[in-house]
Amino acid sequence: MNFKPGDKVRFLNTTGGGTVTKNINSFMVSVAIEDGFEIPTLTSELVIIEPSGTSDKMFTRAHEQVAPPKPVEPIADEYDRTSRIRTKPGQHPVPSGIYLAYVPHDQQWMMTGNLDIFLINHTDMDILYSFFLKDAEGKFSGIDYGSIEKSSKLALESIVREDIEQWSGGVVQILFHSDEGEKVLMPVSTTFRIKGTIFYKDGSYKECGLLDNQKAIMYTVCELNRIPSTVEHLLNEKEGLDSVPVSARQFVPESAIDRYRIAPREAEVDLHISALRDKYENLSPNEILTIQIGVFERMLENAMARNYTRVVFIHGVGNGTLKQALIDRLKDYGDIEFRNAPFAKYGNGAVEIVIHQNM
Repeated sequence: MNFKPGDKVRFLNTTGGGTVTKNINSFMVSVAIEDGFEIPTLTSELVIIEPSGTSDKMFTRAHEQVAPPKPVEPIADEYDRTSRIRTKPGQHPVPSGIYLAYVPHDQQWMMTGNLDIFLINHTDMDILYSFFLKDAEGKFSGIDYGSIEKSSKLALESIVREDIEQWSGGVVQILFHSDEGEKVLMPVSTTFRIKGTIFYKDGSYKECGLLDNQKAIMYTVCELNRIPSTVEHLLNEKEGLDSVPVSARQFVPESAIDRYRIAPREAEVDLHISALRDKYENLSPNEILTIQIGVFERMLENAMARNYTRVVFIHGVGNGTLKQALIDRLKDYGDIEFRNAPFAKYGNGAVEIVIHQNM
């Protein structure tokens, strides 16, 4: 939907509305609200209720004049691209941390149309960030860098669906800053990789309170409670102990797949529902299968991004429904090999996946 200065609009995800004053870029406009403030707003969060000039066309047609040329809009800076996170009471809490979000423009038809990509700072600290993409040849391109205030999100880019593969893998680096505090967090540098086929599965998109309950694919860059601080390093210096060299203190956040590691670059994931949930007695068979498939896809994607070479998924014997569902999804992945795990250890209840791209 194209917006023009003068269009009267309504906010889709909150009450109220206003008048478009200018186009910031292809996916964001400035909206003047009743109290006179102008708010940068994504076009995907607006609907036109009265196009510009509708109310006075009948009076001006006879006196039309050539309008003076519009001044060239300045290139959007970081303040144009950022907006505050607006959470609502009663929403499921999201752990404090940094997140990537892929938000479809069309919230009715998730698997078609353009997407907005956000870097979300869901912490009480400001951050400095660097964002890199990795191409098919393994080379990295620096796409963006800058700062994001606490409890805010930044629109990295709006992409067409055909560019998803280019935006599904890379590196994010984060530095945390607060004016005062009891500790200083270590820098974060982490890789990310999201399988392109996930964007074409309706169940991949979940409502997120950090995005006004819009549906999105969310990727956890890091959770705040998993990042160590420099406190231990400072205490060591005060007590005259040997300190750890700064070059060795860069923090790479623990990966979800690391919890299942059984050997260097190898993991074993038990998909029995009793291993995934403490309370599952009231779940239907379909709900259980959905949970198991979700864990399987997240752990496999994580293993591929974290340079694992081998993962065993224990599915059990049962009626074969889960095993077949795993095999069906594995067909979407290239450069991996899957087979029955060693019978002597797992019987017929596990599948072994070899990730050749990480060999």
